[in-house]
Amino acid sequence: MDGERMFDIRKILLDDLKFAVNLTNTMKWDLVEEDFKYMMKLEPDGCFITFDDAKRIGIATTIHFDKLGWLGNVIVSENYRGRGIGSLLVRHALEYLEKRRVETVGLYAYIPKVPFYQKLGFEYDSEFVYLKGTAVSLPIKDCTRKAVEDDFGKIIDFDHLCFGASRRKLLKPIFLDKENVCQIALDDRKILGFIIARRYGGIAEIGPLVCQEKCDDIAAELIKNILNQLQGCKVSMCIPKKETILLNKLTEWGLSESFPVARMFYGKYSEKNYIYMAESLERG
Repeated sequence: MDGERMFDIRKILLDDLKFAVNLTNTMKWDLVEEDFKYMMKLEPDGCFITFDDAKRIGIATTIHFDKLGWLGNVIVSENYRGRGIGSLLVRHALEYLEKRRVETVGLYAYIPKVPFYQKLGFEYDSEFVYLKGTAVSLPIKDCTRKAVEDDFGKIIDFDHLCFGASRRKLLKPIFLDKENVCQIALDDRKILGFIIARRYGGIAEIGPLVCQEKCDDIAAELIKNILNQLQGCKVSMCIPKKETILLNKLTEWGLSESFPVARMFYGKYSEKNYIYMAESLERG
């Protein structure tokens, strides 16, 4: 309780972004101010910073999709760790999400941090693998195509069905940005899967990928099409460890494991039967 009296928390403001970037750089997260501006736009009241008097010492970000929320970018300055500030930030974020009628909160945790989140009420769900590499040209089959604006409604409905909540506010700006790329697979107008990649010059983050269960071949073709369009770019993605078929193919295509993370949930989450790749570590 002493920590709650000592440290203050408020919303992140533009003046705080330099600190936020410098703090995350200590963990080599490669974030820039635009990343935080984007999070602030998606969840204006849900990005937090904590202070020791006037000194900035930690941050956390959130986003909510109906009854499902996500927690990300939880980090405290090294000199202040071990004093309960991380727990204070997480509890504050959970209170914020609960006030917005969120029933389940997810996050991706580094494996050594799993006990920390378990003490705060999160339960281990499954392990994901974060991959990095350089996109290369690969032979493809004619079973997917570039997604167009008329496909967006189908994509959102399909994503909602699989993910368990509507991510329209997250996916729409990504989809409409002409710099990004999106592929879709259809069978007689029925959507089988889609994939999106966000491109930043010579760097790209691939995800989400959402595909119907037992459609590993379709998921692989969606990924190959994206890699072809990103040829030469440094790419990254986060995929469940259980997707061994896709992981083996990605290794064949030159990507390698950077680190594992644990997906965890606060509150009940019912796993859907589908093939999934995360949108990002910060937003699910």
